[in-house]
Amino acid sequence: MEIIDALQKDIKDIQSINIVPTILDVVCRATGMGFAAIARVTEDTWVTCGVLDVIPFGLSVGDELDIQTTFCKQVRESDQLVVIDHVEKDEVYHNHPIPAQYGFQSYISVPIMRKNGEFFGTLCALDLKPNKVNTPQIIDMFSMFTELIAFHLDALETMRKQDTAIKKKDIELAAYDFISSHDLQEPLRKIQILTSTIEKKEEQNLSDKGKKYFKSIKKAATRMRNILNDLLTYSETEFKPKSFKEQDLKVLVERAKDRLTKKIEKTNTIINIDDLCTLRVVPIQMEQLFYNLFTNSLNFKSTKRPLLIEISNKKGLGQTFGVQGLEDNVMYCEILVKDNGIGFDQQYSEKIFDIFQRLKTKENDKSTGIGLSIVKRIVENHQGKIIAVGKPDHYAIFKMYLPL
Repeated sequence: MEIIDALQKDIKDIQSINIVPTILDVVCRATGMGFAAIARVTEDTWVTCGVLDVIPFGLSVGDELDIQTTFCKQVRESDQLVVIDHVEKDEVYHNHPIPAQYGFQSYISVPIMRKNGEFFGTLCALDLKPNKVNTPQIIDMFSMFTELIAFHLDALETMRKQDTAIKKKDIELAAYDFISSHDLQEPLRKIQILTSTIEKKEEQNLSDKGKKYFKSIKKAATRMRNILNDLLTYSETEFKPKSFKEQDLKVLVERAKDRLTKKIEKTNTIINIDDLCTLRVVPIQMEQLFYNLFTNSLNFKSTKRPLLIEISNKKGLGQTFGVQGLEDNVMYCEILVKDNGIGFDQQYSEKIFDIFQRLKTKENDKSTGIGLSIVKRIVENHQGKIIAVGKPDHYAIFKMYLPL
């Protein structure tokens, strides 16, 4: 019973990672494989935690295979990947019973290792036809994805084990350690260079479908780079008292706006800025805060009307705002950033600040799920409070309360 519960937890954890469908999609497009999966592999069990099956191979999330009939058993025991371009021509595997049983000709399986060295399972893919997968670029891509999956699993485990205060710090440190100690940027760069080179040199030989696949791979790789960059920003947003300076917030808003000039002009976005408070802040962090809020508005603008972003503020005692967590007799500057985009349902007003959490919308592929987490952390660094108010298809308002 305990084993079954543990496997169900592992399946639930993988399913909760928003980027898993993108990983499986990129794996299939980059390799030409028709089946990709994240498998939980123990000494006695092989079970799918995430799957993309277009062959169809016939497996869904939660399905099991006899561990003895999988190469993942070999991967688990050796901690080494298995990769086959063409079974019939492979010197090692051409007469192996496993490919014969399932009928596949190309295959790759890469171990997913937790930070503590524990073997979790594999990221694997296969197809009924031969595919060129035994290349440094493909293997680097799989390695990058397995490390990203392991990072998410470790973050989830940290959340379970620690109380709320410790939990935040541990996850932030894990994010920084993940990026700094695992060279994920390099294999990602290789993927982008490889796809761009093939697309350019082989453009005349690619079918329309092939061109579409390469476009999807490049889009996913760009999104992955954005996630890594945002994670790094999140990790480096630290509380440093000596960095605080008296600053006119309007100057920082204008700087953030200037960084997005091209997007603003391209989308005909209007940004109206009132005179704002002068506060003791960390300038670079507050500029990043407004940059992230503007980026969020641009990502979730409505197709029905031009985007309008308005920034205003007012001062008052904490008790006058009716916001839980403010000190009654302390003066605050309430800063409002409002847009007329697609908005959101108020039930998600707290969830949108959680790291890696994105609302299910058609636009959510533009968001990394980290930007608003950075905003919240910056506000908290300034001993402030942030709340979100939204109405679907009407507006999103972010209210920040910073002590004067």
